[in-house]
Amino acid sequence: MAEIDKREQILSAARRLILRQGLRATSMEAIAAEARVAKPTLYKYFGDKNAVFEAIVAELMVELHERFVAALTGEGTVVARLAAALSAKYEAIDRLLGQSPYADELYDEHEKVRPEVRATEDVIDAMVAEELRKAGAGQPELLTRLLLDAAWGIKRKARGPGEAGPGIRLLVERLVGPEVRG
Repeated sequence: MAEIDKREQILSAARRLILRQGLRATSMEAIAAEARVAKPTLYKYFGDKNAVFEAIVAELMVELHERFVAALTGEGTVVARLAAALSAKYEAIDRLLGQSPYADELYDEHEKVRPEVRATEDVIDAMVAEELRKAGAGQPELLTRLLLDAAWGIKRKARGPGEAGPGIRLLVERLVGPEVRG
């Protein structure tokens, strides 16, 4: 089996386990068993459980960024594009977490994986601020922070996958709409 396939096999197994039983209850031994690889093979790719989780988060950050950029650079007004981009960002998270009973634990743990998460969030922050600046919004950095923090709150309070989208769209319409032209 190719190296990349083996790595993906391990990550896929780890994702299933983590979603089913939570990160804290998932061990390297359980990941190896779920992936049907020997423990030495697992350790060849990942030094510990945190490294496995960091790799999963890194993959999520790539997908999240790609979906965000695609929506933000699409057609429509700045309000429509920002609403679509933020909705796409949180839909990527929904796709990973689904209805896992451990979603809150995983949200908290993903916050600890700072370099990967922070780098993606910094790029998103800059892109939103630039869109707001180009659209003529006053205080685009502050507006960006308010918008992104409120959208995150809406996502965290959503009761299920896909439920954050309407709230995020309304937020963007009401918060950004009056501030921009077009």
